[in-house]
Amino acid sequence: MAARDILLVGVLIFTFAIGFFTIHYTVNTTVDQLIAEPSINESAAATETMTVSKTISNRLDYVIFGLFIALVLGVIITGWFVGGNPIFMFIYFIVVVIAVVLGMIFSNVWTNISESSIFGTTVTYFTITNNIMVNLPIYLAIIGIIGLVVMFAKPYVVGQQE
Repeated sequence: MAARDILLVGVLIFTFAIGFFTIHYTVNTTVDQLIAEPSINESAAATETMTVSKTISNRLDYVIFGLFIALVLGVIITGWFVGGNPIFMFIYFIVVVIAVVLGMIFSNVWTNISESSIFGTTVTYFTITNNIMVNLPIYLAIIGIIGLVVMFAKPYVVGQQE
């Protein structure tokens, strides 16, 4: 059932966003502490390696965006290929409403975590992810409606005659 995919999109985006957010904070904090340590920071190779790892962790925001786009396309493609009887449209709509409510909870949790003083300015490196997570209920509703239209409004073909 493609309606469960809407729930999956919300859960996966939330999980990866929180995970990458904490990974970014951990990597940047660790690298900053290691670079400040003179005994570790003696060689240019060590400094370059730590700087590269920090640069890579700064790009995790784009990974979340790519995952989000891939999941949305997956919902649309799945909705097209899965046969849907219009009788089940009401159930699909109820699942989308549940996904939106769950998205509100995830959005609230993201806001509380990202604005926490312990993470400092880490959220400034996650502008795209922050936009997705703050507006997650809206995005899930839009994805759900698009999935509903794609699944139930496609032409019905019983069988092709050759």
